[in-house]
This record gives sequence, C-alpha cells and structure tokens, in this order.
Amino acid sequence: MNRYFHQFILPQSCFLCGDSSTQTLCTACLADLPYHNHNIASCIYCAETLETEGVCSKCQTQSPPYTKTQAIFSYIYPIDKLIIAAKFDQNLAVLNLLGKVMAQHLIIEPRPDILIPVPLHAKRLRQRGYNQSLELAKPITKQTGIPLDYKACKRIKNTRPQSSLSAKQRQNNLVGAFSVRRFPQHWQHIVLIDDVMTTGTTVTELAKVCLEAGVQRVDVWCCARR
Repeated sequence: MNRYFHQFILPQSCFLCGDSSTQTLCTACLADLPYHNHNIASCIYCAETLETEGVCSKCQTQSPPYTKTQAIFSYIYPIDKLIIAAKFDQNLAVLNLLGKVMAQHLIIEPRPDILIPVPLHAKRLRQRGYNQSLELAKPITKQTGIPLDYKACKRIKNTRPQSSLSAKQRQNNLVGAFSVRRFPQHWQHIVLIDDVMTTGTTVTELAKVCLEAGVQRVDVWCCARR
C-alpha cells in the first residue's frame, strides 16, 4: 500500500510522542508547539524576536521590500524536527498539518490577491520530489479561499542551500536567483509562503522581483522564524 496513503488516511501514532492519534500530531503535542506569532513580541516587518513589538535595528537601517511577516512558530524543538522530517524525509503529512495550523493562526487582513510559494530550482525539485513551500500553501488556500499560483515565479539559479551559508554569503547567493512572468493587473497584494525564515534573504530577493513586476504590496507568511 502506498506510503502516502498510510500518512494521510490510516489511524496512526503521534509523530512526536508516539501516542495513538488520528492525525500526524496528537492534540497535546499540537498545543505544546512553540507558537511565535501571538506569543512573542517581534519586528512588524521581518518577525525577528524583540523585547517589545516594534521594528528591529536591521529593518530600521534598511526597510525590506515586503510590508509584513507573519511567522507561526519559532524554529526550535520540536518544530525544527518536524520541518526537517517534512523537507528531507518526504513526510508530506507533516507539511499538510503545519499548513493547516498556519491557516488557523494567520491574520488574513488585509486579504491578499494571491499566494505564491517560494519556488525551488527545477533540479532540486526533481531531487526532492516536491516543494515544501507549495505543500504548506495548499491547505492555506483550501481553508482561506485565497488563490494559489505556483507557476508565477521561478528560481532560475540553482543556488547553494541557504542553511549552509553565513549571513553575508546568503545575501550574495540569491542575487538574480528568481524571475517572474508578467503578473495579472489585479494582483496588487501578494503573499509569499515559505517554510523557514532566517535572515530573510530569500523572501527579500523574491519580493524585489515581484514589486518590479508591478505589484503594490508583498507580505510573507512563513511556518517558522529562526
């Protein structure tokens, strides 16, 4: 029987604690996840953790091209374990559940015109078999009704993984990495969906090309913030 059928349909045990559960995580483990967006003061632009709500020093020095970031979780245990399993162990059930939780906790105001998952390069997509940002976006669009377009943007450079680079290397690594096709005129407010935001370099570069394509506002919804 197909492994994905087992992941999504059959009764199972909680991925974290092992208790019997009808979904990937039991109710107790879901409640104990390190929620970020409503529990932690953060920068209104990039969602970096702060002592009080405001604008971080980095965004004060140079405003990012995106208007607002919502991060649902902090990238600490067990979210780091869940995302690693989702990205590298083909656990699509984890991505599906995290996407559903994101949809439940996001503030959908103002309502965007379109959701755009951060694209993978074609070579990496072939290796992995799926785009984790797209898999997060699918349940979000299903629950919110906001349209999703995974072909609007393209990663044209097969860059080194951001997680393996320093902050300075991350900035140079993604210059010129994305392109966009011509956006429909009514796309004036778009949201980029990403799994993990660290320095924000990926969404910064993608947001720039989206603004150059004519949109007026770009926001970021990410699963977790380092």
